[in-house]
Amino acid sequence: MNFVCRLIVLSSLLPLAAIAQPGCFAQWFCVTLDTATLNVFVYPIRPQPVVVTLTSGITNAPSTVELSPNGPVEIGQATSVMGFWHNLQVKWTPGRLNAIHNDSTRYAYPLNPAAIYPVIQGHNGKLSHTGAARFAIDFAAPVGTPVYAARAGQIIDLNASSNTGGPDPAFADKANFVAILHQDNTVAEYYHLKQQGVTVALGQSVETGEQIGYSGNTGFSTEPHLHFAVYQALPDGNYQTLPVTFYSHAD
Repeated sequence: MNFVCRLIVLSSLLPLAAIAQPGCFAQWFCVTLDTATLNVFVYPIRPQPVVVTLTSGITNAPSTVELSPNGPVEIGQATSVMGFWHNLQVKWTPGRLNAIHNDSTRYAYPLNPAAIYPVIQGHNGKLSHTGAARFAIDFAAPVGTPVYAARAGQIIDLNASSNTGGPDPAFADKANFVAILHQDNTVAEYYHLKQQGVTVALGQSVETGEQIGYSGNTGFSTEPHLHFAVYQALPDGNYQTLPVTFYSHAD
């Protein structure tokens, strides 16, 4: 997973249209402050859902909101303009706050045929599947192997531009990936895809078994493989992976 905490410093009100300016984050949302009332707002840029936590050191407590395409959300009031901008920290996770996994759901294998793509790291793996990521699964797959949606949903995040990877956590934010929001508001992540190896678009709906990309070796990766996990979004840029059940090979 790639989650971001950034410190930004501004001295004036950020125009909503200035998407590329400081105060806007990864083309997800913008943080603005009304200099007259000191009310703080978060404006969504994308229609895809994202959970945002804002801490400034000036407001009374961290504020967590789920953004939708319905307009700005007021999240608190600052005590000073400069103090607010100089202390602002923002964390976010793609998804919704109210996810409750439907444990009766079974997932298709994201690689086909499943029998020829072995699991090389499972739950509680020693390399990277610990803590919040403990229910992730890594499948060995040569670069360029077609990757399929394990469950139907909507594409809410992706990256296809990276050509960088290696066996060091410093490469973690260099992975190509696709994230799919499910009906129960959980999210599936498909990581380490090849450069330009994403075959879907933001906002697109996909069915179970529909191709979404090609496997690769980008990001924090020791060998070509597909990282798959289902998670629920939490405040403070956090997440929790969830155990899932796959259809058997014979189904």
